Amino acid sequence: MDVMELILVSMLLPFLLLIGWKLEGRGADAFAVAVTGISLILNGVAAYEYFAFHMGKSYVDSYISAGTTGSLFGLDVDVASVLMGLTSILLAFLVVLYAVNYMSPTNRKFPLEKGKGRFYALFGLLTSASMVFIYSTNLIQFAVALELMAIAMAGFVDFYGTARLDAAKAFAVLNVGVLLILSAAALLGGGQSLTTMKSNNTALLLLMFAAFMMSSQLPFYSWLPDSTAAPIPASAYIHAASIPPLGAFMLFRVIQYMKPNSATFWILGSFAVALIVLMIIYYPIQREGKQLISYSTMAQAGIAYLTLTYALLGHQAGLQIAIYQVINHAFVKALAFMSIGGFAYSLGTTNFNEIRGIRYTVPWASVAWFLSFFGLAGVLPLGLFFSKIFVVMVTHHAVGVASWLFPAMVLLDGAVFLIVTIAWFRDMFFGEPTPVSEVHSPKLTAAVMVTLILIGIVVPWVTINVVTNIGFMG
Repeated sequence: MDVMELILVSMLLPFLLLIGWKLEGRGADAFAVAVTGISLILNGVAAYEYFAFHMGKSYVDSYISAGTTGSLFGLDVDVASVLMGLTSILLAFLVVLYAVNYMSPTNRKFPLEKGKGRFYALFGLLTSASMVFIYSTNLIQFAVALELMAIAMAGFVDFYGTARLDAAKAFAVLNVGVLLILSAAALLGGGQSLTTMKSNNTALLLLMFAAFMMSSQLPFYSWLPDSTAAPIPASAYIHAASIPPLGAFMLFRVIQYMKPNSATFWILGSFAVALIVLMIIYYPIQREGKQLISYSTMAQAGIAYLTLTYALLGHQAGLQIAIYQVINHAFVKALAFMSIGGFAYSLGTTNFNEIRGIRYTVPWASVAWFLSFFGLAGVLPLGLFFSKIFVVMVTHHAVGVASWLFPAMVLLDGAVFLIVTIAWFRDMFFGEPTPVSEVHSPKLTAAVMVTLILIGIVVPWVTINVVTNIGFMG
């Protein structure tokens, strides 16, 4: 099979997990690991072939089209989509491995007696839909993939049967995003295909707000923190490589192909700055680990949007650093959720007020927590240090007050998150251990977190030269 065929199969393969809805126990685990593992291998081979022999080239193939509407389903294979697709399926595989032990009766906070096949089925739907979104050739494909992701999201949020309203909120917001994408497609007509897209500020604004809904930006920011009622492995994938980061990826794609003028520069920049300011206010008052991570996700997406403003001024560095930010954030964010999941599994809580002395009780989860939370603040050795530095370095592409305001927001966000992390660090990491009758940390869970740490350290060094091949299309 060639690169396009390998990617197509790897993209659609996780849909097979839907047929395992009724499976339970080790059978469900084996099926999910096999499907996502094969998908990762196929996608990995395709990525190797692309980066080794086709670096910098773009291949677009449409499998379904409709007259003047253009492409309805196809593959857009270039540096950005191959890099994002490989990141997404790699994290999906690691999350499945993590879920093998997490989604079990031995979980102290969220014991699961049955429903493992249902979890993997929803996860397969979400993974394939995310991959279809990443390789999309047109706006209609974006909308259909987002609808599938919204269905999976609703199923995850109310997975334990305790968050029906939160699930309905997430589903409603994401469906408004679907409608905005379809409205932009109707406005552009045949130009809704990325390769035929022309500059249109009205369509750009519609797509910008659709992206904001996906990334839980202002004024739609409340749905994502509420969605953390979902199982932690699902949240790890959603925040790292699915809906919120893919909102920024969609806007990246639109700007990359549309090459719009600078008329929307201050709209995008102002909303991103306002969101980051709001998150800075929220950080210090959080006591629940999942909620704090959720607010961080929104801020990191906001930083990607700030970087995309430079692309609106015609600078391809804005495109490159936006993707670099999204990729680096993915591995740090997945690790952060897995560390919190380690607390839930072993200690029975994700409330920071109730967690003490984690380096004694859950050593690997404590290391993951330490590195990921400091990493989210932009501290070495994980990759967000590099992407945030580059965001600040390319600020000379901005205009007027933005040339100092945008980097100031990036630095202030990191500083406040770091202060909040340090405030929790002493007692949580070094304090007297929380009394527990027995602490059990599965070896597979620890192995996944160690793997993520190593990947998170290596990825920024590997991808920095790769993203320099990203530019405007057409």
